Amino acid sequence: MKRFFAAGLALLLALALSAPAFALEEKAYMVNNPYKDVVWDVWEPFKANLHTHTTFSDGTDSLAAMAEAYYAQGYEVIANTDHGVISKPWDQKPVTVFPLNVVNIGKPSDVLTSARMAEMNAGVGENRNGRKMIQVPLGIEMNAATVFKSHVVGLYGGWGYAWFGLSTDFRIPIAGTQRCGGVSVIAHPGDWIKSAGDADIARDPANVNFFADILRDYDSCLGMEAYNGGDSVTRHDRVLWDQLLMRLMPEGRHVWGFANDDSHNTRDIGRTAEILFMEKNTPEDVRNCIETGAFLACSHRDNPMNIDGDRTKPFPGITKVTVTPDAKSITLVANEYDTITWITDGEEVAGSGLTVDLTQAKVKSYVRAQLVNADGVTLTQPFGVDKGDGYRHPDDSLKGWEKVKWTLNLYLTKNVFGWIVVNIGKLFDK
Repeated sequence: MKRFFAAGLALLLALALSAPAFALEEKAYMVNNPYKDVVWDVWEPFKANLHTHTTFSDGTDSLAAMAEAYYAQGYEVIANTDHGVISKPWDQKPVTVFPLNVVNIGKPSDVLTSARMAEMNAGVGENRNGRKMIQVPLGIEMNAATVFKSHVVGLYGGWGYAWFGLSTDFRIPIAGTQRCGGVSVIAHPGDWIKSAGDADIARDPANVNFFADILRDYDSCLGMEAYNGGDSVTRHDRVLWDQLLMRLMPEGRHVWGFANDDSHNTRDIGRTAEILFMEKNTPEDVRNCIETGAFLACSHRDNPMNIDGDRTKPFPGITKVTVTPDAKSITLVANEYDTITWITDGEEVAGSGLTVDLTQAKVKSYVRAQLVNADGVTLTQPFGVDKGDGYRHPDDSLKGWEKVKWTLNLYLTKNVFGWIVVNIGKLFDK
């Protein structure tokens, strides 16, 4: 009995001593850092806008006036994305599409001279200091005449000329752009789901999974606009963005957030910008940047936060991102900011400053930073976080009869007939 008792005691002691070793066997963390390839001491930030209109569709100022205004405000990358019209170089008139060109009869349609375009491409002029402005090729906003704005911005592809589109559809223009070797961005989705007055509409799993399924099917669709213009009908699009990230980031599918003026005249310019971190300002570098997520999304307007900033003031910025070797924290070096918040699953991460602790229980699959000053907001792209626990977002997609009902409602309401019914109803409300 004494020998048996001694052996048992020895076994218990051995287990007790080995317990810390077992506790140390933690699963490895991994961080997918969209800024990992940025050479911070060498590369530069470039100011961009990837969604602009002119009198070649429904804008009120000419291509020449818009280009000059962006140039004067220090932008360095511009995409012309007229509705149903594939952009050409700034010294050439694109082929317009009927009937969108009818509304602009009599309005100026001048383009740049070849000499002036060359000056812009070289960075000539006051306050430019050799900082050139280039154009992203083959820009277009597709689904040109949909009643409910299922709009998609296409770049580098050249698909969608005169495609008037379907108010229920995003897939056709995204697929067409992908076949042509281009990339696309879902434009102002809050305008389509009508979430401006109710953030819960942006959280509705039916709406979220509708876009999530599209993004799963088309890698060339880079993401969505987190900010659009004056942020009125799109004021809850950051809510939708986080909902998409919650579902797709655990699957390794990044969804980049863009910030675009959606400008239709020179007064719209400067409300937003993407800040692209690149080695050189070339169309090839721009494409690589927006595909890999090495950029910031910035806005002088944020309606839920009641920010209406001075467009002449700088956005908050970052100058470096560091992930620790054990991938358990991320640190930013930032400037021009008053506050910083880290967000995961649409909620603030507790105790976060310039460094975020990824071991917090709330962090499941991603974090993103939001920097704010009195005149604007800057969003980083999401950092993917893999704790090695195999986490996946619970399946909350509609099934069976509920799916049928939602689909029927979609196709009965998001079309011209539905638009007529809604607007007749508004007349009776008055």
